[in-house]
Amino acid sequence: MICVSVMLAILQLWPMVFGQSVTPAEVAATAAPGAHAAARVPSPMVALASSGPVEAMKSSSQAAVSTGHISCYRHYEIAFAACAPSDRACRMKSADQWDLCEATGFWGN
Repeated sequence: MICVSVMLAILQLWPMVFGQSVTPAEVAATAAPGAHAAARVPSPMVALASSGPVEAMKSSSQAAVSTGHISCYRHYEIAFAACAPSDRACRMKSADQWDLCEATGFWGN
């Protein structure tokens, strides 16, 4: 444990003690190409961002009604109600399925 701590300290302190001083111009010259590209926005994207009005978003209840999608919680309620009151394994399985549905977006079997 002591050996690992000493090795980590050397790894972190070595550049500070024995490193060369770097000017900001050298840092800019070695920066990733993505850093330069992120500074400017391409013209098609600017035109796309400023084009036409944005349609109003539907509320989640409207989207659920229009697509016929049943929420994960509603699936959970149905599965939980189908379990016997003393069947803890069934209730845990329905809770696990609810969790997986929230994570993946669909109810498994």
